Amino acid sequence: MNEQRQMSNQWFYKIYGIYGAAFFLLCAGIIAASHLDFYRKIIVPAALGALALLLVFFILTIKKGVLSIFERCNELLDQAIEGRPFSADNEETELARFTGKLERFVSMKDKAFRDARLQKGQVETLLADISHQTKTPIANILLYSQLLEERSCENKELVRKLTGQSEKLQFLIRRLVEMSRLENGIIRCMPKKENVREFLLQIIGDYCDKAQEKEQELLLECPQETAAVFDGKWLREAVGNIVDNGIKYTPPRGRIRICVIGYEMFVRIDISDTGRGIREEEIPKLFGRFYRSADSASDEGLGLGLYLAREMVHAQGGYIKVSSRQGKGSCFSVYIPAFS
Repeated sequence: MNEQRQMSNQWFYKIYGIYGAAFFLLCAGIIAASHLDFYRKIIVPAALGALALLLVFFILTIKKGVLSIFERCNELLDQAIEGRPFSADNEETELARFTGKLERFVSMKDKAFRDARLQKGQVETLLADISHQTKTPIANILLYSQLLEERSCENKELVRKLTGQSEKLQFLIRRLVEMSRLENGIIRCMPKKENVREFLLQIIGDYCDKAQEKEQELLLECPQETAAVFDGKWLREAVGNIVDNGIKYTPPRGRIRICVIGYEMFVRIDISDTGRGIREEEIPKLFGRFYRSADSASDEGLGLGLYLAREMVHAQGGYIKVSSRQGKGSCFSVYIPAFS
């Protein structure tokens, strides 16, 4: 190990010097012998053979030294990965300097990790406080609004607007808290094997009344035995956001169809509608935070639903694709890992 630690530029210079001197001496001997007829047939071939051997030993020595250096570097990296302390090198060698720099890098990385974990904890506490502290005032506003609407015969329209805005504020705070938790890695998905058909039937139950209000068909096509690996809570919200958008942007007596196709690695959930569709140039922007297209600017919404849906699906090892034709409807394809 000490021999490996002392590998440096000086070692290479020493090897170059020894083998270089031997090489030039042999070359000089060959040149001198080539002028003597008596030694030409004996000395020259022997000298050439020695020169070849010298080159072979030179290459092997260099290879051994380089491999020793790489072996030592590999040991240092293993120490860094496992968190073991570095052994002190007092020699002024290249490896000693490399060890010192690697030790400083690991120290900086550990400090950055501790700071990030501390900040994450502070963000989580702040989000919990915001969610808790705003829940009661908003609930009271909604309660008083309902009481006013029931008891007062005047200004009912204003009271309804007040109730609507309070519900929107409640929804906005909940979405912002969810978004912050996703972006800071606080939300922890726990995927497990689930039956996809039973999962989608729950979503249809969530939005069946909303679709019936617009006389829309909400259809499901899914084999009974299809299974996938996902977190039911967060995927339910992600797919629910897409279904909700389909209902919102599809005219009365339209159709929202959920179709499931199983593959070897993924299960694809297609949510298609017969709504207004999406402009081609807007498709890449759909999943941006607070993005609202010009066609939907007058509709209710915050522009967070699709962003949250993509992040929730991505956190479970899946992804979302979109295809749409303006005036012909849209299809959102959610890919989640299949159960194998």
